[in-house]
Amino acid sequence: MKNILKITLQAFVLFCVISFLSLSYSMINSRLNSISPNLTIGFPFEMYYQFEVKGECDERTLLHGAHFINIIYNFIICFIIIAFINYKQQTKNNNQ
Repeated sequence: MKNILKITLQAFVLFCVISFLSLSYSMINSRLNSISPNLTIGFPFEMYYQFEVKGECDERTLLHGAHFINIIYNFIICFIIIAFINYKQQTKNNNQ
């Protein structure tokens, strides 16, 4: 049980880091290409998007939305990656 909680916490940290990096990449890409700030969060599945329809930013021209199932998919992927890394680490430690 302790090991599962450890893996879950590590997966949550990885999930947050990947989400932050995807947001940062989206903001930097918008800035470098001199386009309106189109934001997307999530990798490999897009969890949230926000973009402007026109050149000004107000509640009428701003479109946004969240894909809640993609949040779960991204977390499951992070959980599998962390579980695999922990499994490999344990087998490496047992062989020594």
